Amino acid sequence: MADPTHVSSTLLKRLEECLPQIHQIREICQTPSITFGVVHKGKVIFKKSIGHRDAEQQLQPDADTMYMIGSCSKMFTSAAAAILVDEGKLSWRDPIQMHVPDFNPEGDPRIGREADIIDCLRHSTGLTAPSMLCIGPRKTILTGEEDLIPLLNMMPTSDEKGQRFNREWSYNNYLVGLVAQAIQNLTGQRFADFVRERILDPLGMTRTAMKRSDVENDGNVAVPCVKLSDGRFVQGPEQSWPCEEHSPLLAATGMRSSLNDMLNWCIAVLAAERSENETHAAKQPNNPLRQMARVRRGYWTRPADDPDFSKDAAYGMGWFRAELPSSMLGAMSGNSESRDKDHQLHLRYILGKDAEPFQMIGHTGGMIGSIFSVFTFPETQSAVVTMTNGRDFGDASDFTAQLLIQALFDLKPSVDLTSWAKVEAGLAARYFREKIEQPWKEGRRLSDQERDPMVYLGHYCGFKGRFTLSVAYRHGICDAKLFVLFNYREASECPLSFYRQDVYSFFEQREDIRKTRAINAADHRQMLLEFKVNERADKALGLWWKWDTDAKAAWLERVG
Repeated sequence: MADPTHVSSTLLKRLEECLPQIHQIREICQTPSITFGVVHKGKVIFKKSIGHRDAEQQLQPDADTMYMIGSCSKMFTSAAAAILVDEGKLSWRDPIQMHVPDFNPEGDPRIGREADIIDCLRHSTGLTAPSMLCIGPRKTILTGEEDLIPLLNMMPTSDEKGQRFNREWSYNNYLVGLVAQAIQNLTGQRFADFVRERILDPLGMTRTAMKRSDVENDGNVAVPCVKLSDGRFVQGPEQSWPCEEHSPLLAATGMRSSLNDMLNWCIAVLAAERSENETHAAKQPNNPLRQMARVRRGYWTRPADDPDFSKDAAYGMGWFRAELPSSMLGAMSGNSESRDKDHQLHLRYILGKDAEPFQMIGHTGGMIGSIFSVFTFPETQSAVVTMTNGRDFGDASDFTAQLLIQALFDLKPSVDLTSWAKVEAGLAARYFREKIEQPWKEGRRLSDQERDPMVYLGHYCGFKGRFTLSVAYRHGICDAKLFVLFNYREASECPLSFYRQDVYSFFEQREDIRKTRAINAADHRQMLLEFKVNERADKALGLWWKWDTDAKAAWLERVG
């Protein structure tokens, strides 16, 4: 590693020399913009922005441009909880049910009795995430804050090996959101107001958005974008974010922030952690953050995918830890295609194989049309922050961050990440076609007899009345006759296409429409509605919907 006691012109030169590769990464990953910065020895030493922050006026971003931070919102949720723990109002080992009494999952009573704050923040409750019940097409928020706990109580808790509670790690945004609910119940404040008052304002983070009013009249916002087949960028749907009226979603994935604010956030986190870990370190009287050393510990082991070289990593409370050099550096990134078991390309591009071990603590936050990365290094009080407003062809934020980390610490042997990025971009381009579209086509039977579409019209209610799919007829709108509306949210409406007898699909074959509709599904089966028809009455009685790949199909009964 480079000498941590001196910020030299050589170091700055190494960072500047990353720029040509970062421009290449932007072109390879086809993202509108990348904004990035570096902290070293507790000070900001490098900031840059390239590209454009929107798809229409093509305005240039800067260090104050607000981007979606996705799951990096969890850092602020755990920090908010830590403040209450420090004040004695909350304990890390409190069962979440103590502060959210209605939380009581039906599939495993132990979860309600025993799952604590740490379990929720480290993703070990075992509950299936109700993703397609909460966020629908065009990123529409489908359920209210009041629906989350009843939905969580109905979620599956087991698999073929048995109950999952504290047996396996399973990423679940909505349990992190449950911690925000506990914070609200304890303080009597909305989560957005508590974070603004206790964290953002004291740290001077004026370019971090917790409410829609923070961005509605702001001219410096990076709009999530998708790349169309003709090469144009178009702005993705984002009218629901930030979502202060839905604190659990806001706390898990809904915030926006800027480079300047996030670099200052990293400085404050690192300083608070160092003060807690080192008795001789200067105290932080003006730093509102508490228990950062506790928050950023490893609480669930994430096994190394190359155990002969890398040590196991670990997930903390909204943070991910790894000892570098390690292939686990980008384990939370959006570059999942080239990292999967069939390719494992990342094993060829491990940074600094000759370096002495040093600690990394970070996270990645991805939303449709944007992705955001934060990496911190406690030993040198360093950080790298990268953000983009596009992600169709790989995670440019991760590749950019790794280039900057390599330069910051002068890691040897030097690795050229552009060749890796090209492979990831190619795999990402084919992912939807090969993993979703092709299986969808293989299961379709257009030779089946199609009934009168009027048979299927109506409202279909399930999940104990918490979720409704409405099927309607629209004459003369595109090629479809039937449309589905998710939980009465108008923005979520999608056309239905005939798939096979009594089965319709809201999968969109046309690429450009599919991208702008942005349906959050990982499997074509999640986009199929299988109707049960009463032949005598010539009327659908209900439908089956496999809303989650790991859950049984849900029955929604026709009502009214």
